[in-house]
Amino acid sequence: MVEEKPIAAFTLSLIGLALQAVGAILFAYVVFYGWGSGFWGPGMTMGPWMMMGGPWFGGALGSPLSSLFAVAVIALGVLGVFWMNASELSMVRTGSTLVLVASTIAFPTMFGFMIGSLLMLIGGILGLTWQPLTAKVAGAS
Repeated sequence: MVEEKPIAAFTLSLIGLALQAVGAILFAYVVFYGWGSGFWGPGMTMGPWMMMGGPWFGGALGSPLSSLFAVAVIALGVLGVFWMNASELSMVRTGSTLVLVASTIAFPTMFGFMIGSLLMLIGGILGLTWQPLTAKVAGAS
Protein backbone atom coordinates (compact mmCIF):
# COMPACT_ATOMS: atom_id res chain seq x y z
CA MET A 1 0.00 0.00 0.00
CA VAL A 2 1.46 3.33 -1.10
CA GLU A 3 0.34 6.60 0.47
CA GLU A 4 -0.70 9.57 -1.66
CA LYS A 5 -0.02 11.80 1.36
CA PRO A 6 2.40 11.32 4.28
CA ILE A 7 -0.32 10.04 6.62
CA ALA A 8 1.98 8.65 9.34
CA ALA A 9 4.09 11.81 9.41
CA PHE A 10 0.99 14.01 9.53
CA THR A 11 -0.66 11.96 12.29
CA LEU A 12 2.41 11.82 14.54
CA SER A 13 3.07 15.53 14.06
CA LEU A 14 -0.57 16.41 14.78
CA ILE A 15 -0.59 14.38 18.00
CA GLY A 16 2.71 15.97 19.03
CA LEU A 17 1.32 19.42 18.27
CA ALA A 18 -1.76 18.69 20.39
CA LEU A 19 0.52 17.75 23.29
CA GLN A 20 2.51 20.94 22.73
CA ALA A 21 -0.72 22.94 22.96
CA VAL A 22 -1.76 21.18 26.18
CA GLY A 23 1.68 21.85 27.65
CA ALA A 24 1.51 25.52 26.64
CA ILE A 25 -1.95 25.84 28.23
CA LEU A 26 -0.58 24.30 31.43
CA PHE A 27 2.33 26.73 31.27
CA ALA A 28 -0.09 29.66 30.86
CA TYR A 29 -2.10 28.42 33.85
CA VAL A 30 1.03 28.31 35.99
CA VAL A 31 2.09 31.77 34.81
CA PHE A 32 -1.27 33.33 35.62
CA TYR A 33 -2.16 31.45 38.81
CA GLY A 34 1.23 30.41 40.20
CA TRP A 35 2.66 27.08 41.31
CA GLY A 36 0.82 26.80 44.62
CA SER A 37 -2.71 27.45 43.41
CA GLY A 38 -3.98 23.95 44.20
CA PHE A 39 -3.79 22.71 40.61
CA TRP A 40 -1.77 19.70 41.72
CA GLY A 41 -4.14 18.97 44.60
CA PRO A 42 -5.03 20.53 47.95
CA GLY A 43 -1.94 21.93 49.61
CA MET A 44 0.42 20.58 46.97
CA THR A 45 2.87 22.90 45.31
CA MET A 46 5.58 22.55 42.71
CA GLY A 47 8.85 24.34 42.73
CA PRO A 48 9.94 26.26 39.64
CA TRP A 49 12.71 23.73 39.05
CA MET A 50 10.19 20.99 38.19
CA MET A 51 9.17 20.48 34.55
CA MET A 52 10.19 23.95 33.42
CA GLY A 53 13.55 25.29 34.42
CA GLY A 54 16.47 27.17 33.03
CA PRO A 55 16.91 30.64 31.60
CA TRP A 56 13.77 30.43 29.45
CA PHE A 57 11.52 30.15 32.51
CA GLY A 58 11.41 32.85 35.15
CA GLY A 59 9.75 30.93 37.96
CA ALA A 60 6.12 31.45 38.94
CA LEU A 61 5.97 34.82 37.19
CA GLY A 62 6.88 33.32 33.84
CA SER A 63 9.14 34.74 31.24
CA PRO A 64 8.43 36.68 28.07
CA LEU A 65 10.91 34.39 26.32
CA SER A 66 8.87 31.32 27.31
CA SER A 67 5.71 32.92 26.00
CA LEU A 68 7.48 33.73 22.76
CA PHE A 69 8.66 30.12 22.49
CA ALA A 70 5.11 28.85 23.09
CA VAL A 71 3.69 31.08 20.36
CA ALA A 72 6.49 30.12 17.95
CA VAL A 73 6.09 26.39 18.60
CA ILE A 74 2.32 26.44 18.13
CA ALA A 75 2.41 28.74 15.07
CA LEU A 76 5.22 26.88 13.28
CA GLY A 77 3.69 23.55 14.26
CA VAL A 78 0.22 24.38 12.93
CA LEU A 79 1.57 25.73 9.66
CA GLY A 80 3.98 22.82 9.24
CA VAL A 81 1.46 20.11 10.11
CA PHE A 82 -1.11 21.38 7.65
CA TRP A 83 1.49 21.78 4.90
CA MET A 84 2.52 18.18 5.54
CA ASN A 85 -1.01 17.08 4.65
CA ALA A 86 -0.46 17.84 0.97
CA SER A 87 0.35 15.68 -2.03
CA GLU A 88 2.91 18.11 -3.41
CA LEU A 89 6.42 17.10 -2.39
CA SER A 90 7.77 20.64 -1.93
CA MET A 91 4.94 21.55 0.49
CA VAL A 92 5.45 18.34 2.45
CA ARG A 93 9.20 19.02 2.73
CA THR A 94 8.64 22.64 3.83
CA GLY A 95 6.01 21.57 6.35
CA SER A 96 8.27 18.83 7.68
CA THR A 97 11.10 21.33 8.11
CA LEU A 98 8.79 23.69 10.02
CA VAL A 99 7.67 20.83 12.27
CA LEU A 100 11.31 19.91 12.94
CA VAL A 101 12.13 23.52 13.84
CA ALA A 102 9.10 23.69 16.15
CA SER A 103 10.03 20.45 17.90
CA THR A 104 13.61 21.65 18.35
CA ILE A 105 12.41 24.92 19.90
CA ALA A 106 10.05 23.01 22.20
CA PHE A 107 12.62 20.52 23.56
CA PRO A 108 14.22 22.79 26.19
CA THR A 109 10.86 24.23 27.28
CA MET A 110 9.20 20.82 27.68
CA PHE A 111 5.86 22.24 26.52
CA GLY A 112 4.75 18.93 25.03
CA PHE A 113 5.92 16.92 28.06
CA MET A 114 8.86 15.77 25.87
CA ILE A 115 6.68 13.17 24.13
CA GLY A 116 5.08 15.92 22.03
CA SER A 117 8.49 17.10 20.88
CA LEU A 118 9.58 13.53 20.13
CA LEU A 119 6.44 12.80 18.11
CA MET A 120 6.89 16.01 16.13
CA LEU A 121 10.55 15.15 15.54
CA ILE A 122 9.69 11.66 14.27
CA GLY A 123 6.83 13.03 12.15
CA GLY A 124 9.11 15.67 10.64
CA ILE A 125 11.74 13.09 9.74
CA LEU A 126 9.10 10.82 8.22
CA GLY A 127 7.77 13.76 6.22
CA LEU A 128 11.23 14.58 4.90
CA THR A 129 11.82 10.99 3.78
CA TRP A 130 8.35 10.51 2.25
CA GLN A 131 8.08 10.15 -1.52
CA PRO A 132 4.79 10.55 -3.44
CA LEU A 133 3.39 7.72 -5.53
CA THR A 134 4.38 9.30 -8.86
CA ALA A 135 8.03 9.66 -7.82
CA LYS A 136 8.15 6.01 -6.70
CA VAL A 137 6.59 4.74 -9.94
CA ALA A 138 8.83 6.92 -12.13
CA GLY A 139 11.93 5.80 -10.21
CA ALA A 140 11.02 2.11 -10.54
CA SER A 141 10.62 2.21 -14.32
